[in-house]
Amino acid sequence: MKTFALILFAAIAGGRFASAQAVSVGVKGGVPLLDGTTFHDESRPYIVGPMIEVRLPADFAIEVDALYRRIGSSYGFSGNIVTGTGLTLIAPYSSRQRGNAWEFPFLGKYYFHQEVKGGRVFVGTGWALRTIDFRSVVSQSGVDSSGRAFTQTFKNHDRSDVQVGAVVAAGFRFQAGRFALAPEARYTRWGNSTGSSSKNEASLLLGISF
Repeated sequence: MKTFALILFAAIAGGRFASAQAVSVGVKGGVPLLDGTTFHDESRPYIVGPMIEVRLPADFAIEVDALYRRIGSSYGFSGNIVTGTGLTLIAPYSSRQRGNAWEFPFLGKYYFHQEVKGGRVFVGTGWALRTIDFRSVVSQSGVDSSGRAFTQTFKNHDRSDVQVGAVVAAGFRFQAGRFALAPEARYTRWGNSTGSSSKNEASLLLGISF
């Protein structure tokens, strides 16, 4: 959140010195088009968060978002273990992981001057930061030296390093009364991965601002 606050302050401060400056604030939400994790994906099918846009001269703009996504995955397998008494047991292993992912995209945007059906097409590109707070539960069964079956459960809480990704976007902005609506398609390519989160992220988003 500190990173978002600094970027937000820079965007507003820069916009104050621009002629024809205008600031729009609102929310952005949407749905992911790709799995959020590399294993069996159990992520929630939504993305949501606040946004701010600073309009600049010559049809340019700067947009900063703080987007939240709940991601999750699970993994498991089982195999046979023969004990010292000749008894065959099923030894399952399972891992369940949940994460709160926060993304902070910083986009430069260009609005094409000609209006289309009362709105304007825009394209954008920039960078995004991502951090994920993970909680995982691992359960594993086995057989000790005496042939007795047992089950162990491990819990872990960890936060990923800050990841950096390249963002491209395209959409359409139009007025609906007091509000501006901006549906868009967005793609992010993350430079590194946590091992359970995907490097490729695509989504359909709708911005509502005033």
